[in-house]
Amino acid sequence: MLLNPLERIHSTMHSKLTRFAAVATAFAVATVGLITAGATAAPVGVNSLSPSSGSTATASFTLLPPAGASCTGSGSGSPAYRWQTYFVDRSLDASTLTYASGPNAVATHFVSPLYDSVGNPIINKNPSASPLGLISSIPTMSFASLAGASGLVAGQYKIGFACTQAGALDAGKYWETPITVSNVTGSSFDYVLGWAPDAPVLGGTLTAADGTLDGTFTQATANPAVTGYSVVARPADYPTHPEVTASPAAGATTFHLTGMANGVSYAVKLTATNTVGTSSFSNTVNGTPYPVAYLGVTGLTATAGVNLVTLKWTNPSDIGSHAPAGYDIVITGSPSVSSVNAPNANYSSSGFDVVIPTAGVSYSFSVTPHYTVPYSAASASVSGTANPPTLLYQNITTTRPVGSLVITQRCGVNGALPSEADSFGAFGVLPILAASADQTGTAPSTPNAGSAGDTLFSQYPYPVDSNGLSNANYPTNCGISLGVGRLVTSGQYAGDYFAATGFINQVSVVDTRDTDPGWTVSGIVSNFTSGSNTFSGNYLGWTPVLTGDSGASIGGLYNQAVTISSRVVPNNATGLTTTTQMAHADAGVGMGIATLDARLRLLIPVTAVNGAYTATLTFTAV
Repeated sequence: MLLNPLERIHSTMHSKLTRFAAVATAFAVATVGLITAGATAAPVGVNSLSPSSGSTATASFTLLPPAGASCTGSGSGSPAYRWQTYFVDRSLDASTLTYASGPNAVATHFVSPLYDSVGNPIINKNPSASPLGLISSIPTMSFASLAGASGLVAGQYKIGFACTQAGALDAGKYWETPITVSNVTGSSFDYVLGWAPDAPVLGGTLTAADGTLDGTFTQATANPAVTGYSVVARPADYPTHPEVTASPAAGATTFHLTGMANGVSYAVKLTATNTVGTSSFSNTVNGTPYPVAYLGVTGLTATAGVNLVTLKWTNPSDIGSHAPAGYDIVITGSPSVSSVNAPNANYSSSGFDVVIPTAGVSYSFSVTPHYTVPYSAASASVSGTANPPTLLYQNITTTRPVGSLVITQRCGVNGALPSEADSFGAFGVLPILAASADQTGTAPSTPNAGSAGDTLFSQYPYPVDSNGLSNANYPTNCGISLGVGRLVTSGQYAGDYFAATGFINQVSVVDTRDTDPGWTVSGIVSNFTSGSNTFSGNYLGWTPVLTGDSGASIGGLYNQAVTISSRVVPNNATGLTTTTQMAHADAGVGMGIATLDARLRLLIPVTAVNGAYTATLTFTAV
């Protein structure tokens, strides 16, 4: 906001200054929207202020730019130049000011011209024609017109001269002086040349030692120069332990704090001081003093034993004044061995045994006296290897036999089958079928054994010879009875067919081939015949079911994955009279044992001649 310093003036100047205020305010309101701030530039130089401090608003002072300070042109030339004065807060860059009847307002900042000793604003003054542009005829000044001005509070400010042309800064020509203002009420106006220092910047790490902390810091240039520093370290347990302070001299960049409690964290910060005042605190850095490490053991040796290493050492020479709680022994090597602690004793003769489960492997042993934090001690290290005990060895050999793909069946055995809806409309809903109570069954017949059954049945599902090689007999035969057909009396096939249902004898597939190429089980059915009478095997349908497979191996490294094929409905044009896949396992997931079951549905055409019909359902595994 524009802070008009003419609100409070000496009574003898009231009329004149009130007229100036009205003009200045009206001009600022009318033109402020048309003025563009200049580019940021550093001051050309520093003014001299005399006296350098004061405490009375009516007291006169002089402010002079450096000798020869000049604008680009004179006040009578074309274009015409002017020189101005300004009084602004520290955070405002004076090079960005614009001018009309004095410096224009800047939002959130204090902006004012300086005043002469009788209360006139020092604005729009003409630089001389000769020497060209010289800032001259500078009157004696006073802060009387600013004392008590709205918005002027104690703080850091800048006063100075600026050359302008058409209201804008002339080629970066301005001269500036820092001042600090306090007690600006009533007739008082305390000021002093310069600013208190900026806060120092404390380095990010403190160096800890026995009861001490050392740190570094940086300091921006101050005007007046820094006269000293104050470091404060507050312990985390304050006031159990007191604060510690230090006072580095001017020019210092380091500090050394002493008399601190070891193992206690301290928050450290500092301030800088000059003749104007003291800075705000720096950033805070934490540090913890630690004592110098005590002496370590000497003469450390390692002697091999059976699955152990015996360590011997001489205790530290300074142990009399601070006995350790024991000795920490860190063991490094592979396979890893846990660290151990040896009680406080003399190990120079008997030694301390460290058990090492793995003989013949070199380990490193680090021995350190154990003290309570913050106290510590130096470490000593040695390498050693445990000897193996007297051993007996027995070499184990075995052979993984050549694998095979084997398919077998058990007559009279079935797995559990789920219920099945009659989407075909001829069989009704088939209920859940429990697994057969007898899961051993009877042996299928073979061409060699006849009705006596397969002689290898006791080894099912994986018959092998004495070398572990598969010697399964093929073909084997089991019977399936679907019973007497029942006339279909409803649905689209009513009166056209007799319906019969059943299930296959359970089929087992075993794959032990180490190449794991995968496998496929398929089936094909012949036509149904009774003497010379026949009807198509396509009237037979099935619903394959996977009733068992091998689970994941130990550690889950392998898991058989079997995929079952879709249902085949009766009376399908291509049906089961062509080779039809029942189940398969892809390469890489086929090894193991899988058990396969299937429901069977058969339609018998009413046109078929009465009789007992037989067909052969053949399974193959490849």
